[in-house]
Amino acid sequence: MKIRFFAIYILAGAAFVGVSLWVALSRGKSAKALAAKYKLGGIMLTAWSLLSAASCEMPGPKIMCYEPAVPPEVTCYDVAAPSNVLTVSVKGKEGMEVQPGDVLIISIEAPECLKYACRITSRDSEPSVIQDKTFDGLRYTSRLLLEMPLEATEYKGEALVQVFGYYSVSETEERQIQLEGEFVIKYI
Repeated sequence: MKIRFFAIYILAGAAFVGVSLWVALSRGKSAKALAAKYKLGGIMLTAWSLLSAASCEMPGPKIMCYEPAVPPEVTCYDVAAPSNVLTVSVKGKEGMEVQPGDVLIISIEAPECLKYACRITSRDSEPSVIQDKTFDGLRYTSRLLLEMPLEATEYKGEALVQVFGYYSVSETEERQIQLEGEFVIKYI
Protein backbone atom coordinates (compact mmCIF):
# COMPACT_ATOMS: atom_id res chain seq x y z
CA MET A 1 0.00 0.00 0.00
CA LYS A 2 2.78 2.40 0.92
CA ILE A 3 4.78 1.63 -2.20
CA ARG A 4 1.82 2.29 -4.50
CA PHE A 5 1.15 5.74 -2.94
CA PHE A 6 4.87 6.52 -3.00
CA ALA A 7 5.07 5.62 -6.70
CA ILE A 8 2.03 7.81 -7.45
CA TYR A 9 3.69 10.65 -5.51
CA ILE A 10 6.97 10.30 -7.46
CA LEU A 11 5.19 10.17 -10.84
CA ALA A 12 2.96 13.15 -9.96
CA GLY A 13 6.05 15.03 -8.79
CA ALA A 14 7.87 14.41 -12.05
CA ALA A 15 4.80 15.45 -14.05
CA PHE A 16 4.46 18.54 -11.82
CA VAL A 17 8.05 19.58 -12.62
CA GLY A 18 7.36 19.13 -16.36
CA VAL A 19 4.12 21.15 -16.21
CA SER A 20 5.83 23.86 -14.12
CA LEU A 21 8.46 24.15 -16.82
CA TRP A 22 5.67 24.43 -19.45
CA VAL A 23 4.03 27.25 -17.36
CA ALA A 24 7.40 29.01 -17.02
CA LEU A 25 8.12 28.83 -20.76
CA SER A 26 4.65 30.15 -21.64
CA ARG A 27 5.16 32.89 -19.00
CA GLY A 28 1.87 31.94 -17.31
CA LYS A 29 -0.25 32.72 -20.40
CA SER A 30 -1.29 29.14 -21.20
CA ALA A 31 -4.56 28.27 -19.46
CA LYS A 32 -4.10 24.54 -20.16
CA ALA A 33 -0.66 24.58 -18.50
CA LEU A 34 -1.98 26.36 -15.39
CA ALA A 35 -4.97 24.00 -15.11
CA ALA A 36 -2.67 20.96 -15.44
CA LYS A 37 -0.33 22.36 -12.79
CA TYR A 38 -3.22 22.84 -10.31
CA LYS A 39 -4.54 19.32 -10.98
CA LEU A 40 -1.11 17.75 -10.50
CA GLY A 41 -0.62 19.77 -7.29
CA GLY A 42 -3.92 18.37 -6.02
CA ILE A 43 -2.90 14.84 -6.96
CA MET A 44 0.41 15.30 -5.12
CA LEU A 45 -1.33 16.56 -1.96
CA THR A 46 -3.79 13.65 -2.09
CA ALA A 47 -1.00 11.11 -2.61
CA TRP A 48 1.01 12.61 0.25
CA SER A 49 -1.96 12.45 2.65
CA LEU A 50 -2.69 8.84 1.63
CA LEU A 51 0.98 7.97 2.09
CA SER A 52 0.90 9.51 5.57
CA ALA A 53 -2.30 7.69 6.47
CA ALA A 54 -0.95 4.37 5.16
CA SER A 55 2.21 4.71 7.25
CA CYS A 56 0.22 4.82 10.48
CA GLU A 57 0.48 1.78 12.72
CA MET A 58 -2.97 1.35 14.24
CA PRO A 59 -3.11 -1.60 16.65
CA GLY A 60 -5.88 -0.12 18.76
CA PRO A 61 -8.51 2.55 18.55
CA LYS A 62 -5.92 5.21 17.68
CA ILE A 63 -7.13 7.23 14.71
CA MET A 64 -4.14 9.44 14.02
CA CYS A 65 -0.54 8.45 13.52
CA TYR A 66 0.62 11.48 15.47
CA GLU A 67 1.31 11.44 19.18
CA PRO A 68 -1.45 13.19 21.09
CA ALA A 69 -0.58 16.55 22.58
CA VAL A 70 0.26 16.66 26.24
CA PRO A 71 -2.65 18.20 28.11
CA PRO A 72 -1.82 21.66 29.38
CA GLU A 73 -0.74 21.95 32.98
CA VAL A 74 -3.29 23.45 35.31
CA THR A 75 -2.10 26.82 36.47
CA CYS A 76 -3.71 28.23 39.55
CA TYR A 77 -3.55 31.94 40.06
CA ASP A 78 -5.34 31.89 43.39
CA VAL A 79 -2.85 32.82 46.05
CA ALA A 80 -3.20 30.93 49.30
CA ALA A 81 -4.30 33.19 52.11
CA PRO A 82 -1.44 33.76 54.55
CA SER A 83 -1.84 32.19 57.95
CA ASN A 84 0.01 32.45 61.25
CA VAL A 85 1.54 35.81 60.29
CA LEU A 86 3.68 36.81 63.24
CA THR A 87 4.77 40.21 64.55
CA VAL A 88 6.42 40.97 67.88
CA SER A 89 6.67 44.37 69.53
CA VAL A 90 7.28 45.85 72.96
CA LYS A 91 4.24 47.37 74.64
CA GLY A 92 4.56 51.15 74.99
CA LYS A 93 7.98 51.34 73.25
CA GLU A 94 9.18 52.08 69.72
CA GLY A 95 12.28 49.88 69.50
CA MET A 96 13.12 46.38 70.58
CA GLU A 97 15.17 47.27 73.68
CA VAL A 98 13.67 45.63 76.76
CA GLN A 99 14.21 45.17 80.44
CA PRO A 100 12.53 42.96 83.02
CA GLY A 101 8.92 44.05 83.58
CA ASP A 102 8.34 45.09 79.97
CA VAL A 103 5.59 43.30 78.06
CA LEU A 104 6.07 41.67 74.66
CA ILE A 105 3.04 41.90 72.37
CA ILE A 106 2.83 38.86 70.12
CA SER A 107 0.40 39.44 67.26
CA ILE A 108 -0.67 36.49 65.08
CA GLU A 109 -2.78 37.26 62.02
CA ALA A 110 -5.01 34.42 60.76
CA PRO A 111 -4.04 31.96 63.51
CA GLU A 112 -4.54 28.28 62.78
CA CYS A 113 -3.74 26.80 66.18
CA LEU A 114 -5.44 26.78 69.56
CA LYS A 115 -2.13 26.62 71.40
CA TYR A 116 1.03 28.71 70.94
CA ALA A 117 4.33 28.95 72.79
CA CYS A 118 6.86 31.76 72.88
CA ARG A 119 10.52 31.10 73.65
CA ILE A 120 13.23 33.69 74.26
CA THR A 121 16.81 32.40 73.91
CA SER A 122 20.19 34.07 74.23
CA ARG A 123 22.21 34.71 71.08
CA ASP A 124 25.48 33.51 72.60
CA SER A 125 27.71 30.84 71.12
CA GLU A 126 25.86 28.41 73.40
CA PRO A 127 22.21 29.59 73.39
CA SER A 128 20.21 29.13 76.55
CA VAL A 129 16.51 29.62 77.22
CA ILE A 130 15.87 32.89 79.04
CA GLN A 131 12.10 32.57 79.24
CA ASP A 132 9.27 30.63 77.66
CA LYS A 133 5.52 30.76 77.97
CA THR A 134 2.65 28.68 76.61
CA PHE A 135 -0.66 30.22 75.58
CA ASP A 136 -3.32 27.51 75.73
CA GLY A 137 -7.11 27.38 75.43
CA LEU A 138 -7.29 30.00 72.68
CA ARG A 139 -10.26 30.48 70.35
CA TYR A 140 -10.20 30.83 66.59
CA THR A 141 -10.26 34.50 65.62
CA SER A 142 -8.87 36.54 62.78
CA ARG A 143 -6.14 37.97 65.01
CA LEU A 144 -4.57 36.96 68.30
CA LEU A 145 -2.87 39.45 70.60
CA LEU A 146 -0.83 37.67 73.25
CA GLU A 147 0.98 39.47 76.04
CA MET A 148 4.13 38.08 77.63
CA PRO A 149 5.57 39.96 80.64
CA LEU A 150 9.36 39.67 80.76
CA GLU A 151 10.65 38.06 83.95
CA ALA A 152 13.66 39.27 85.90
CA THR A 153 16.95 38.06 84.48
CA GLU A 154 20.65 38.83 84.73
CA TYR A 155 21.08 38.44 80.99
CA LYS A 156 22.21 41.50 79.00
CA GLY A 157 22.46 41.60 75.21
CA GLU A 158 20.53 40.34 72.21
CA ALA A 159 17.97 37.58 72.52
CA LEU A 160 15.93 35.69 69.94
CA VAL A 161 12.12 35.50 70.17
CA GLN A 162 10.55 32.45 68.50
CA VAL A 163 6.89 31.47 68.42
CA PHE A 164 5.59 27.92 67.91
CA GLY A 165 2.09 26.69 67.12
CA TYR A 166 0.70 23.31 68.12
CA TYR A 167 -1.71 21.24 66.00
CA SER A 168 -3.64 18.32 67.41
CA VAL A 169 -2.83 15.21 65.37
CA SER A 170 -4.87 12.93 67.62
CA GLU A 171 -6.35 13.16 71.10
CA THR A 172 -2.99 12.33 72.69
CA GLU A 173 -0.56 13.68 70.11
CA GLU A 174 0.17 17.18 68.87
CA ARG A 175 2.56 18.51 66.28
CA GLN A 176 4.70 21.61 66.69
CA ILE A 177 5.44 24.11 63.92
CA GLN A 178 7.62 27.18 64.11
CA LEU A 179 5.97 30.34 62.86
CA GLU A 180 7.91 32.21 60.21
CA GLY A 181 9.83 35.15 61.51
CA GLU A 182 12.36 35.42 64.28
CA PHE A 183 12.58 38.64 66.19
CA VAL A 184 15.61 39.98 68.06
CA ILE A 185 15.20 41.93 71.27
CA LYS A 186 17.95 43.52 73.31
CA TYR A 187 18.05 43.32 77.09
CA ILE A 188 19.52 46.54 78.56
